[in-house]
Amino acid sequence: MNESNVTQPTNSDEIAINFSEIWQAIVKYRLSILLVTFLFTALGALFSLTLNSQYESEVKLLPEVDSKMSGSGGSLGGLSSLAGLAGINLSGAMGGSDAIQPAMYPEIVQSMPFLQELSQSNVYNLKLKKYQKLADYLKQDNSNAPIGIFKTDKNKASSDLENVTIPRGVLSSDLINISKQESAIFKELRESIVVEIDKKSNLIKIAVTSLDPVVSANLANLVLIQLRKYIIHYRTEKARKELNFLIDRQAEARKRYDQALFTLSNYKDQNRNVFLNVAKDQGKKLQYEVDLAFSVYSNLTSQTTEAKIKLQKETPVFKVLEPAQIPLKRSSPKRSLITAGALFLGLFSALIFVFFKSVNMKELLA
Repeated sequence: MNESNVTQPTNSDEIAINFSEIWQAIVKYRLSILLVTFLFTALGALFSLTLNSQYESEVKLLPEVDSKMSGSGGSLGGLSSLAGLAGINLSGAMGGSDAIQPAMYPEIVQSMPFLQELSQSNVYNLKLKKYQKLADYLKQDNSNAPIGIFKTDKNKASSDLENVTIPRGVLSSDLINISKQESAIFKELRESIVVEIDKKSNLIKIAVTSLDPVVSANLANLVLIQLRKYIIHYRTEKARKELNFLIDRQAEARKRYDQALFTLSNYKDQNRNVFLNVAKDQGKKLQYEVDLAFSVYSNLTSQTTEAKIKLQKETPVFKVLEPAQIPLKRSSPKRSLITAGALFLGLFSALIFVFFKSVNMKELLA
């Protein structure tokens, strides 16, 4: 019995495969197999060289945790810990002083107003060796592929974009009207910025991918700064409005107090030797107005101080665990993996061809 013959007995549709014949076919077509494998490998390597090198820089930060929810008699803190093991943020579900939860940060970064402000920030262009606006950087061709087959002329593409002309006064000032070129820029920004949130620890990771390693690190830091500013502005908006209101009222009260004090002093200077009751009553009235104005001013000064303390308490703290770094090597494409994948694909395709070439398909399908 030949051990190289593998059969499936007790079946009318018996199929016999002779591996020795397949091996002989592989040896027979070895040059074709090597040629096809080499061709696929060369095409894979060539394709990998047409891809732009991408550089990724990331920032890790930890936002301030609201202590009100975790310290309520220990019971809610225990429930929060148990819920955290299941990936549930109980403090966010119950509602706290922080209306913006970390889970909302990715939506904030992807929002149009956020991207509009970000596009006006300055980044350092390593090729031009100067700072320029991020929007201007994205408008130009920054391709860095060794073989520039798929390079696109952004200037020509931008000239092909037609913008809709809208008469003045038709749109509300609250609405956003952007051109198609700006829309393409914001789309590219959205694709290059990724914000991930760890639901258990609330650890925030901001990853930015760019064709320039310096721009990648610069942009990651800009996203961090702008996101932190956005959260702080939102958290402290009410406290700031209250503080500004109290500061204005305090300034008005100070003016009224100074005016009342000046009027009283002027009256006393003009009526030093007057002993009439009417003059005394007028002096008492002016003194009462000075005391009242000072009381109001003193009260507003105390409230202003309290408002400043409240504003400081409401300001969230972000601990940067890992700042942005200039990447030393590209994150993609993995040219070696692409070439290896093309090699295995070519080898597999060649072997499949040899297999069907050596097997009698009529007997196999009969």
